Amino acid sequence: MATASSPAMAVLGTSKYRAEALALSLSAHTEQDVVPLTQPELSVLARTSTVLVELDMNLESALKLIRDITIQHPDATVVVLGLLESEVSIANLAKAGACGYVPADASFRELLSIIQSARKGEFSCPPHITHALFSHMAESARNRNMALLQASGLTMRERQIIEFLAQDLSNREIADRLSISKCTVKNHVHRLLRKLGVPSRSVAGRMPRDPLLATRLQLRRPYQPRPADGASGTVPAPSWNPRKRSA
Repeated sequence: MATASSPAMAVLGTSKYRAEALALSLSAHTEQDVVPLTQPELSVLARTSTVLVELDMNLESALKLIRDITIQHPDATVVVLGLLESEVSIANLAKAGACGYVPADASFRELLSIIQSARKGEFSCPPHITHALFSHMAESARNRNMALLQASGLTMRERQIIEFLAQDLSNREIADRLSISKCTVKNHVHRLLRKLGVPSRSVAGRMPRDPLLATRLQLRRPYQPRPADGASGTVPAPSWNPRKRSA
């Protein structure tokens, strides 16, 4: 039985002999109870603090298993064994709830070090993977924000202009890039600020790049044009006030 000072581990292996062999090796080196498994037995996982998952399935199946484990056992530390490194697979592992991974070419000593780091809440990986991972996450954030911008009712031209605002270009510079008049750019900027409900072009320019700003502005429904005087219709939401939180 595991104690508070020696938490139990479970090894979910691709076969019984592999799970047993790894469990015996880990137990000998860590002096902890390590349980070998070939199926995710909930009664066992409920009393373990660390779960090692050996990949023998496609990545989507492994991600589903990790999500199931972390949903039912939020405090569990899940480490994936035998991963082929790529920024996409590692990003998906982190999203699913994995706390660490062991590359397919890692040594047993490296495995022990990775488990120890994961238990401390550290998700470590080589520098080239770290750079690629952050690039992948940044691109995902940009795509998510652009989807929110599209949902706000911006036209294609207005989405082009907001990208130029993100580069801090002036109306004259934007006009030159798009081969349109400065007055036309000014009108586009005025309309997109009203659609987004933001106070300035600098705030609008941050939205395609800021992972949190577009979500914080809660762009949940398409823009509705202001009705003409005396006509019925939906009135646009008031301009965003950064000092006032949404209800």
